[in-house]
Amino acid sequence: MSFVYRMRTLVTLSARNHFAYYNKYNHKLQGRLYNDLKQRGYETIHNEQGPKGFSYSNIFPPRDAQEGDTRRFIFAAPDDQLVTDVAYGLCSKPEVNIGPMTLKTEEAFTLDPAVEDQGTLTTGTPIVLRMSPEDSRNKGIDPEDHDRVYWRPKHGMDSFFDRLYANMQAKYRQYYDEDPPEPPYFSGYTLDRTVAKPVAFADGDAQFIGGEWTFEYELTSQTHRRMLNLMLDVGLGELNSLGFGFMNRGADV
Repeated sequence: MSFVYRMRTLVTLSARNHFAYYNKYNHKLQGRLYNDLKQRGYETIHNEQGPKGFSYSNIFPPRDAQEGDTRRFIFAAPDDQLVTDVAYGLCSKPEVNIGPMTLKTEEAFTLDPAVEDQGTLTTGTPIVLRMSPEDSRNKGIDPEDHDRVYWRPKHGMDSFFDRLYANMQAKYRQYYDEDPPEPPYFSGYTLDRTVAKPVAFADGDAQFIGGEWTFEYELTSQTHRRMLNLMLDVGLGELNSLGFGFMNRGADV
């Protein structure tokens, strides 16, 4: 499929009372977004295989709030109608409850963060990459007793970029039905830190290991531009529909 339009929406929320910031927000925010999409005709999106075609930031700033304080988050997708429908759902049913965070949608603005000829992309939420035990052994990494091995710096940058670029190429093929440009897609990088991110599920909490990164780029072709713009929409790495791998252009947001 090939999308001509692309955008994101910046959603402004107000705190309805005092709350402590809920760092395990991912699954509950995902549930609210899925519900809004289902109400607008996307009944099967939750069960679709592969990337779901959207990404979103955390609720920021990530700190405790007093009644009336402003909080925001960003939702992005390569399909402008999907973005519009999420914004409509949040504004038409403005009460947003994410764990103990009781919020009200005030407004939603459209943004277009298209890449420049050169610049940086920064993570808004950690990038998660996982390997099966077989894949990790093939790369000389001991999986120990884990079903999935989360990438960590000790596994090496070659392993990270092999996984990252393969993931980017798969998404490009899904959305544009053509061969992606050849990597590398970034001219430089900085791993700012590795984090263990907690997420609350109905049957208990889980931790996901991810990294916060800054990537430098210099565009080499229009397909390279298309690749990076798509990553701003659908996110980098895995679990984008759970709120991981959300990307910003430079320090724009």
